[in-house]
Amino acid sequence: MISRRATILIVLLVIISLLLISLSLLSIFVPKSNVWASSETQIDKLHNLGFDGSGVTIGIVDTGVDILHQEFETSSFTAWYDFINQKTTYYDDDDQGTHLAGILVSKGSFQGLFSGINIQGITHNAKIVVAKSIPQNQYLYGGGNDSTIADGIQFCIENEADIILLSMGMSPEDVNFDNNSKTTEMVKQAIDMGIFVVAPAGNDRQDDDGDVCYPSILENVISVGAISKSNSISSFSSKGHQYPWSINPNKKPELVAPGEEILSTRSNGAYGRLSGSSQAAAYVTGVIALLLDAYPEYKHDGSKNQNETTIQLFKEILAKTAKKIGSLQDSSNEYSHDDSYGYGLIQAFEAYKELAKY
Repeated sequence: MISRRATILIVLLVIISLLLISLSLLSIFVPKSNVWASSETQIDKLHNLGFDGSGVTIGIVDTGVDILHQEFETSSFTAWYDFINQKTTYYDDDDQGTHLAGILVSKGSFQGLFSGINIQGITHNAKIVVAKSIPQNQYLYGGGNDSTIADGIQFCIENEADIILLSMGMSPEDVNFDNNSKTTEMVKQAIDMGIFVVAPAGNDRQDDDGDVCYPSILENVISVGAISKSNSISSFSSKGHQYPWSINPNKKPELVAPGEEILSTRSNGAYGRLSGSSQAAAYVTGVIALLLDAYPEYKHDGSKNQNETTIQLFKEILAKTAKKIGSLQDSSNEYSHDDSYGYGLIQAFEAYKELAKY
């Protein structure tokens, strides 16, 4: 005769099995979010090969992250520092950092699926270091200051980030950043260590100041513009302006990526769509993380990393394998560049194949 304890155990196992089956069915029938973005960038092809950002650490210097969102596993977040309010626990008082983190490491939750939302981060098994360096209500206006942003970059370096996403975008005319600023010094230090730095081109196209925003204007930072579902440049995405030092692969912006109506996580368990070159920069960050998962020898502490030379190698590969869209689509030159579209739309699988040759 089956004991009462055994009966309870069987019932629990049946319930758990039914829940898992329900989740599996839901994930099939609830359409995946941001499919167009994953397809256009070839991220889906690297996912199909089993790459998910494992072993890669990404630093996010932004408004913070609400890691209690149901789409996150708290173990994904390995380090936190609040350079604005000195709070010891994770939070986000402006949603921007949480939205970008969701693009990268959302897991796909019961709550999301039952709400009709099926999202999975580009690099859902990567680790995230969070530096809150942007005050509330200021990320849209290039908030933060030289000291807090530089400290955020240094924190990411100290916590072994392989890629740093600097999602703020500041006009060089409006803020006191130059080649002698602390932020510029820390960006150069990261790149000198073989750490990738990715930043949005900016969102000032309709009030164009004549160039991409800081810090993406810096030579070895990867500057990213935004495109829509139609592969057209977003109405807000900043244009570049080429200087004498702007030779391949450093012309600005370097790349474009999906940046309109991207569905992701927001604070307090919410979801929402945001548009901006920061979202596009998160996609490029995710692609680089997938490539480092595939080729870990190129991580900043890997056997093939040659510091700034490795950054240049990846930039060259990403530039020449980018899909030529917009004004570039009739060009046969792999290094054709446009002040809006950069070298083109990032292509994860093509870059993966090209890296295999080195």
